Amino acid sequence: MYNFNHEDLTNIIQSLTKLPNTLIKYELYGGRHYIPLSFITKFTNLQELVLSFHIYTYNNNYFKYFEKLQYITFTQLKILKFLFGHPSVEVLIKFLENNGKNLKEFHICCSDNSLCLAIAKLCPNLRKFFSIENNDLELLKEFFVSCQYLESIEIWCGNNYLNDKKVLEVVAYYSPRNFYELKLYYVINTKSGILSEELEKFFINWKNRTSQKSLSFIIEGYNLEMTNEIKEVIEKYKKFGTVKECEII
Repeated sequence: MYNFNHEDLTNIIQSLTKLPNTLIKYELYGGRHYIPLSFITKFTNLQELVLSFHIYTYNNNYFKYFEKLQYITFTQLKILKFLFGHPSVEVLIKFLENNGKNLKEFHICCSDNSLCLAIAKLCPNLRKFFSIENNDLELLKEFFVSCQYLESIEIWCGNNYLNDKKVLEVVAYYSPRNFYELKLYYVINTKSGILSEELEKFFINWKNRTSQKSLSFIIEGYNLEMTNEIKEVIEKYKKFGTVKECEII
């Protein structure tokens, strides 16, 4: 459901409440509109929930009605996405206490350490997580240790975020057995300092892991220059089967 123009949603919401409790996916893009969310409590069989408010700035106030959901258990919920902001930390943690264990995929801009730590503890079965946006390397380690089924993660690098070289070290030594996809997002005006020999060291460490899963390495932002040396390293480890893909966006 899309509402970017402050439309009156009363009739639409009333219609939604009449739907049977068989709805498995719901997406709400509310723009700058405060939308009651209590009607969602009826759909306890949801498998995927996407909520997005205020497309220009991160503003938790637009999620104030999410408190109506914090005590509801969605036993089938596997995918949860908050685009552009999220509910208050306290409310969201309470929601995860009831629903985090079943989550397989979680999208949220996680910069609060207490929230990131709670996600790691309360969502042990996550396969995909996007994204970590702080500078606490120990928290990243804790995430890998707690989420042993994790397969993919996005991490912000540069400026006040994590150092990319240190991230590669942590990923190589702490990521769980089934992990195979690393996404590094570089903030504006940030450039990666990863050199070809450092990238090769990371690939060597990955090659020596017991999991033997080929790595998908995706870099987004103004960052790693594709020098001939780096291209050679990537192609070398693609031939070895260590790297499945290495993409710079």
